[in-house]
Amino acid sequence: MIKTILTRALNVVLRKPIRLWAISLLYSFLNGVFGFLCGITIPGLGISVSLLLSVGMTMVFLHGYRGEQPRAVQLFDAFKDWGTIKRTLCGMGWMALWIFLWALIPIVGIVFAIIRSYEYRLTPYILVNEPDVKPTEAIKVSKERTNGYKTSMFLTDLIPVAAVCLVVLILALLGMIPKAGVAFYVILVIFLILAGLILPLFYGLIKSAYYEEITHPTMSATGKEMKICPNCGEYVEADSVFCPKCGQRIYEAPADALEADAARPAEEEGDKE
Repeated sequence: MIKTILTRALNVVLRKPIRLWAISLLYSFLNGVFGFLCGITIPGLGISVSLLLSVGMTMVFLHGYRGEQPRAVQLFDAFKDWGTIKRTLCGMGWMALWIFLWALIPIVGIVFAIIRSYEYRLTPYILVNEPDVKPTEAIKVSKERTNGYKTSMFLTDLIPVAAVCLVVLILALLGMIPKAGVAFYVILVIFLILAGLILPLFYGLIKSAYYEEITHPTMSATGKEMKICPNCGEYVEADSVFCPKCGQRIYEAPADALEADAARPAEEEGDKE
């Protein structure tokens, strides 16, 4: 699953780098302007606008990951109407509050806060795309969906940073070569600039990828919905209880279905007798 998501996110960045970068620059500009203007007048309003714009930026990345054309207007998806504004602020505020409370735990609080941030990562997408879910229930729904995926999400976040650090280390060592080393230092500077521009886009797409892959399964050639196994990354039918490749439980089957499966061997024995 990690390889699939990283590959797809990278393909999107390579196809639409200028557009995504331009929209992210506009987002940063608007965030800074509204934050400054509201901060010196009504501080709470500045925070609210920042939250709404951040949710809008996640929608830009989601549209991009889906193969659609990212548009600047998508930055304002959370500003559609007063109901959407209230819903988004309530849900995002509720999420931030719980992460903050977990962080207050002595010594291990930061660890729990990081874990919760991964569990609640789907919250902004749920708030905008799933109006039937109550704002305060969005973090609960996100937690349920990310169950079994947190390690995968953490590794997906870690790999790009590790790759950049490795390249920087290699170029820095090559830069120590007499005379020729200057060229490698120039390459290093260019690489750091490119990484600084691309990594934020890449991470935005990665976050959107997990919402899309977990919430909206891919359709198989036979027309059946497919999900990605959180353990091995194999595509399996969405109604499968276990992954046929690694045996990972995909979802908890209803109790009556499990009872029926358990009773079937006994019935078959009875029929044989």
